[in-house]
Amino acid sequence: MAKIFGPRSVPKKFEAFPKEMALRPSQIRASAAESALMIPDAFMLRNQYADLKMPVVIIAGEQDKLIDIDTQSARLHSGVPQSKFQKVAANGNMIQQTATDQVMSAIKEVAGQSTELAA
Repeated sequence: MAKIFGPRSVPKKFEAFPKEMALRPSQIRASAAESALMIPDAFMLRNQYADLKMPVVIIAGEQDKLIDIDTQSARLHSGVPQSKFQKVAANGNMIQQTATDQVMSAIKEVAGQSTELAA
């Protein structure tokens, strides 16, 4: 949990998270299988990123310990021409939990652009 949320502290609402459930062999196998499917699918679809027509914002915590944002997020940003890339300082992987205001602002921004595109 500390690695996922770091450098921020784990929010109180996650203190009751049943860690023993996440560490069951069946759950570990399911998570591994899901993760293994993401890589080939992302690789297969990478040439279609430029075809996206909707506004896209990529938000990443600058201190993410799970994702190399300067490689992975930046690569995605370069593959989606109309995308914006926002790095959120003093945050890690779980920015939807630790930087909710910034995430919601980005959603509102692209939602407004989507309306403009539809008009």
